[in-house]
Amino acid sequence: MMLAKQDSNLIYAIAIIIREGKDDRMYWIVGGLVGLVVWWGMNMLMTGKAGGTGWLATLIVALLGSWLGDLILGDWLWMLAGFNVIAGAIGAVVLTWLWNMIAKQLK
Repeated sequence: MMLAKQDSNLIYAIAIIIREGKDDRMYWIVGGLVGLVVWWGMNMLMTGKAGGTGWLATLIVALLGSWLGDLILGDWLWMLAGFNVIAGAIGAVVLTWLWNMIAKQLK
């Protein structure tokens, strides 16, 4: 029983080191909110509607872009719960814009 407790403490310590102080739940909530705001703004800008056709795919692309922007551009400027808000917004805008351009070409 004691060995299992020590193993779980070791795994927890390694997870803290890898995570570098990021609060996982708040990180994903902030990233999701950034992606959601960018999705809404880009839909209003590019289609003139908040929803429109293909809104779910565009939402997924915006959320993915938000996460990739934070991952690729790293930690600088405005950090909130370990998430780089500016980089996430940049990533979401770029990926959503590319998605909209590809979707227009396929229609």
